[in-house]
Amino acid sequence: MTGRVGLRNHWRPVAYWLFIGAAIGYLAWIAPGLADQAAGAIAVLDHPRWGWLSVAVLCGVAAMVVYGELHRQLLLVGGARLSVATVQRIAFVGNAVSISVPVVGGAGSLAYAIDQLRRRRVDAALASWSVLVAGAVGMITLLALGALGLGVVGRIPLLLGVSLATFIGLAAAGVWKGLVHPAVLRGGLRRLVLLGRWIPGLCHTCSRAWTLRADQVSARLSTRIALLRPSAPRWLGLVALAALPWVLDFASLAASALAVGSPVPWGALLVGFLLLQASVALQIFPGGAGLAETSLLTLLLTSGVAVAPAAASVLIYRSITWLGMALVGWALYALSIHTAPPRHLHRHTPELSHL
Repeated sequence: MTGRVGLRNHWRPVAYWLFIGAAIGYLAWIAPGLADQAAGAIAVLDHPRWGWLSVAVLCGVAAMVVYGELHRQLLLVGGARLSVATVQRIAFVGNAVSISVPVVGGAGSLAYAIDQLRRRRVDAALASWSVLVAGAVGMITLLALGALGLGVVGRIPLLLGVSLATFIGLAAAGVWKGLVHPAVLRGGLRRLVLLGRWIPGLCHTCSRAWTLRADQVSARLSTRIALLRPSAPRWLGLVALAALPWVLDFASLAASALAVGSPVPWGALLVGFLLLQASVALQIFPGGAGLAETSLLTLLLTSGVAVAPAAASVLIYRSITWLGMALVGWALYALSIHTAPPRHLHRHTPELSHL
């Protein structure tokens, strides 16, 4: 038995490095294709406006940092106090997994973040809640900001944009109130508990207990999650933290256009930005590769921007927020392989004591 464990531990670092090599190899493979599509931008990139280019980089990095802080604040709601550096590392690596691993990047990112939090003694309910709520609040704020922005730039009537943003906010608040209602929460968790037995890799003993004691398990989990209710002032802070990354991300795109001397067609730029985020969210290709660049470039060209500066703008922006952030995330992952705390010993579900 000891020999098997030793052999498994011996191969684990090899598997880690192979995983890293495959991810970085994929990024290296896709980069030339992206550059070929922007071949006409080479002359423009010879003389960039370094000030605006620096602003684009700073905004792109700041967007990820603020998103990581959103995760940390959600953990604080549940009483988990992790260092800023730890949460930022988890956020950057999770983002790299999401935007560079084909097909299962989104699910892999969630699994990685939850696993890393569990390794740091964050209970399963809080770890899952913080990761899922961060994603949900981020998506809702993007929809609200998108509607409001479309009204401001004149793509839709301003009153309609304000009304849509208000409706999205009120609807989200109503859904949240309904989801955290004790009866609704317990019923939803009971269904998830029953489905949990089909998830591979879980403890078979605990899965059996969940099936036989689904009511008790769902009651225990709902009691824990019921404590994770931010106050109204804290909710305002969380929404602000969820909205700021999108503003910074869009600012990075605008600065990328200004860095090559391109005029900024704000309406087309905003529509292209929203289409790009939709391409990323669809996860058809890692990071929306291909679809994202095509949609954004098409919007810029149809708005009257010349081919070379339009392509250069897209290339700079995607190099920062996709390739750059992915490489930073994988580098942090490689550095943290041997410093991450070991997986804690599994404890069976409390309901086993009743069996």
